[in-house]
Amino acid sequence: MAVRGWSPASAGLILVPTNAGFGVGGLLVGWLHIRKTGSYYFSCIILFLLFAMATLGLSLLSTPDSPVALYFATTFFDGLFAGALVNYTLSHVLHLTHVPTHYIVTSLMAMSRGFAGSFGSAVGGGFFARVLKASLERGFATHGLPPQPELVRKLLGSPATVAKLTGSERVIAAESYEHAVRMLFLAGGVLALAATTIQAGTGWIRAGTDDKDDNEED
Repeated sequence: MAVRGWSPASAGLILVPTNAGFGVGGLLVGWLHIRKTGSYYFSCIILFLLFAMATLGLSLLSTPDSPVALYFATTFFDGLFAGALVNYTLSHVLHLTHVPTHYIVTSLMAMSRGFAGSFGSAVGGGFFARVLKASLERGFATHGLPPQPELVRKLLGSPATVAKLTGSERVIAAESYEHAVRMLFLAGGVLALAATTIQAGTGWIRAGTDDKDDNEED
C-alpha cells in the first residue's frame, strides 16, 4: 500500500501465495518424502537455508519497481519452505526423542507453534515501527522540514496515509516504508540463519543409540 500505492484489497493478495505455499509445502514433503519415522536432519537444514534465502530475497525485492510476478513467486516459495519445515522438524524431533515422551514433545511443539504467530507479530511489529519511526524522522530532518510528530504518528498507524500526502512528504513516507519493510525481511532472514545453526545442533542420532547402530533402542 505504501511503497507501491496499491489498494488495501490488492495489497492483501500477497497473503494468497504465502498461505498457498505453506499448505503445498507441508503436503508435498508428507506425500513424497516423510513415509516413515527416521532422521530428517539434512532435510531440515536445507529447508531452513532455503527459507532464509527466500526471506532475504524478499528484502531485496521490496522496492517500488521490482517485478510483481517475481515478488509473488518469492512469497510463495517462502511459504512453501516454511510449510515443509513444519513437517520435517516434527518428524525429526520425534526421531530424536524416546517414544514414551512423544506425547509430551508433540504437546510442547503444538503450544510453541500456537503462540509463535502472536509472539512473532508482536516482535516484528515493534521492530518495524521503530525502524519506520526513525526513518521518517531522519527523512524530514534531511529534507529540512520541521519535526511532524502528528504526521509520524498517523503514518505509524496506517500505511494508507501515504496516499493522502503530496510532494516531499509523500516521497519521505514511501521511502521510509520501503526501508522498514526491507529491514524487517532482512532481520527475518538473519533470524532464520540463526535458527539454522540451532537446528544443526540438534544432531541426527536417535535417542538411546550410538554411532554404530541408530536403529536399536536401549
